[in-house]
This record gives sequence, C-alpha cells and structure tokens, in this order.
Amino acid sequence: MEDVQKPREDFASAFEAAFARLQVALLEACRRQGDWPAKTGAGIAAGMEFAAADPAAAAVLTNEAMAEGADGHARYERLVTYLSERLAQGREERAEDELLPVITERAMAGAVLTLIAQRVDQGKASELPALAPEVIQFVLTPYLGGDEARRLAARFPPAAKEQG
Repeated sequence: MEDVQKPREDFASAFEAAFARLQVALLEACRRQGDWPAKTGAGIAAGMEFAAADPAAAAVLTNEAMAEGADGHARYERLVTYLSERLAQGREERAEDELLPVITERAMAGAVLTLIAQRVDQGKASELPALAPEVIQFVLTPYLGGDEARRLAARFPPAAKEQG
C-alpha cells in the first residue's frame, strides 16, 4: 500500500468505492432525522466518523484525488458538488438564505473536506469525531444564526456515535 505509483484504475476504483461508502453513511445518518438542519448535523457527524474509521478512504477522497491530476480533480469536484447540493437544500428552509452568496455551499463543503484532508495527512484522523460539533456549528451558522447553530450542534456530541 506504500506504492506511490498506483495504476490509475486502482485510484478510480478506490475513489468510487470510498465515495459510495461515504454516500451510504451520510444517507443512513440523515434518514433518522426530521428537518434539514438535523439531517445536516447528522451527516457532518457521520462524515467525521467515516473519515476517522477509514482514513485510507478519506485520503483517497481528498488528498489522493487532488494529487491524481485531471481525473482526480474531476472526481473530487463530484464529491464537492454532491455535498454542496445537500447543503443547498437549506436555502429552501428560509427565504433570507437567498441573500447568501451562491458559493456558500461549495465553500462550506470545501472547507470541511480540507479539514478532513489535513487531519488525515497528519495522521490525526481519530480527532475528527471530536471536531464534529464545531464543524456542524460552522456549517449551519450562515443558515440558522450562531445561537441556533450552536444549539443544534450540541445535539451531536462525539460520544453519541450511532452504528447501523
């Protein structure tokens, strides 16, 4: 696994498998929640737990994708788009969210992925679940305001790990 010169097909297969597993983890976490803010909080917590439990998959989705050239960038772009679309659903919840810049969701998704990539690269993926409440608050603040985002983030403490 230390082979830096992996064939492109191996990367593509690894990325697609990791992306599919991440999507399932996010969908499973979100389906147990009622409204968009709770679904978003659960999805973020599940994403952090996914990366901590499988740092190799998280690395493929982030750092390795960015190092893979055009194909990796295209796949990473699909991941960012997927996450952004989930976040954009929050605009429907509140009319004033139309005032948010169009790039808000992409910026949030990119920031969270960068945080994950950094921790994975530093061998600190195990820290990610503990960061989930802060990340949830960060992502939800533009939509809900600071107080409501903080309140909702507190519903997803790192110890409240659900496994299905």
